[in-house]
Amino acid sequence: MLNVNLLDDLRRLRVRRVIAHERVREVFFFFLIGGTSAVLYTLLNVLFTRTGLRPSASIAFTLIILVPPTYLAQARLTFRSAREHRYAFPRYLGTQLFGNVFALIAAEIIPEAIRAHPVAAYVIMAFAVAVTNYMFLKFWAFRRAPAAA
Repeated sequence: MLNVNLLDDLRRLRVRRVIAHERVREVFFFFLIGGTSAVLYTLLNVLFTRTGLRPSASIAFTLIILVPPTYLAQARLTFRSAREHRYAFPRYLGTQLFGNVFALIAAEIIPEAIRAHPVAAYVIMAFAVAVTNYMFLKFWAFRRAPAAA
């Protein structure tokens, strides 16, 4: 009986380690992909804004450029989602829309502050969007189906 309990404890420990490793991998890839996208988001928005484009138009153009490749990378690498694109992509777009509404509203409410400090402003907005998006992507857009009982 002792050996069976010991084996069960070892199996539970191994499962916990695998789960912990998977969470670390997921968070690592989310921040790697999201961070790369955020840096590009910031650079493109600064570039577009400095060339005279309205901040809200800058955000819209930047999202059109960045959303498709970021979606594919997050779906395949970060969340390893098996969900069909016809279901996951609309949810991803909904997540992006929800997360970026803040940035669009801020761009319309405080465009002078953004023009005065575009790097800081877009970095702050990108971080706020990233935190919101992670939660929605993990628990809604790319959520795995529950295991069979």
